Amino acid sequence: MVICVKNVLIVLTHNDQSQLNVNESIAALMLFASFNISISVLFKDAALSLLLSPHCIDESLKQFLKPTSKMVNSFEFYDIENLYILEKDAQHPLIQASQHQVQPIQLNAQFINQFDHVITW
Repeated sequence: MVICVKNVLIVLTHNDQSQLNVNESIAALMLFASFNISISVLFKDAALSLLLSPHCIDESLKQFLKPTSKMVNSFEFYDIENLYILEKDAQHPLIQASQHQVQPIQLNAQFINQFDHVITW
């Protein structure tokens, strides 16, 4: 029996206060990783804020969400080690304040082609 490990890039574009489904997206990518799917994550746009260790969320949303940044902190337990940002965001204040090891990349065909699937949430 041959086991084929898929390489999946998850592109996150929202912060945990902008959409209620961001928590579900993070939970889904952790579920994929638990089934031996190689997950890489690209944080862009508002999702850069998810790299802050844990920030305060809007009090009106607190009953619905736990801060997604806490979930991002647990990626290492799921062997999610490839965290990417766009090169243009490397000097962004949210990245400068982050403790996560992220790799700046150029989002181009060469980068995308190394993955079997790309999912944008």
